[in-house]
Amino acid sequence: MDKEELSIALLQPVQLQMVSKLVGLLESNDINIGDIFYLCLHGKKQSAFRAAWMLEHLMVNQPQEFAPFIATLFHTLPLVENQSVLRHYVKIISLLTDKKVQSAYMAPIAIIDFNPIIELLFNWLLDDCTLVATKVHCMQSLANLSSRFQWIGTELLPTISYLESKESIAFFARAKVIKKTLLKQIQNT
Repeated sequence: MDKEELSIALLQPVQLQMVSKLVGLLESNDINIGDIFYLCLHGKKQSAFRAAWMLEHLMVNQPQEFAPFIATLFHTLPLVENQSVLRHYVKIISLLTDKKVQSAYMAPIAIIDFNPIIELLFNWLLDDCTLVATKVHCMQSLANLSSRFQWIGTELLPTISYLESKESIAFFARAKVIKKTLLKQIQNT
């Protein structure tokens, strides 16, 4: 399936079978993963969102196929403007930075320069236009990276405290867990 065919398939109306249809497309190995990244950035809003969902599904369920595209993920991250796509991208980053990340991702992650990524994550966390779900994934990604970059914890704690008064209950619930983890981490250093 080429990029144009994939774009058309992703624009079809949502039906009960949409998830199984997208999974079927992925499992057919008839899709170029590079085309999915392209559609995340250049597709129409709905097709971009569905393409991003496909990337997340690939990352979780097909690590051997997704691992070679880690650099592409981080390279395209600053280019994402669609908030629905950004939510999936940042969730992928939170999964990739988790201490329980799948082994297929360890080597590709080890060579990523996270400094520009950390800056983006903090910017999105503080941006009023960022969706709450994306902010939660930003916060989790930063907390995950705090074991690698100890200064993050000391910056993230006051940022979370500041945002708790402004954000929803969903943000507050995750913030509470992350703050507890960061405080333990800081005490142990």
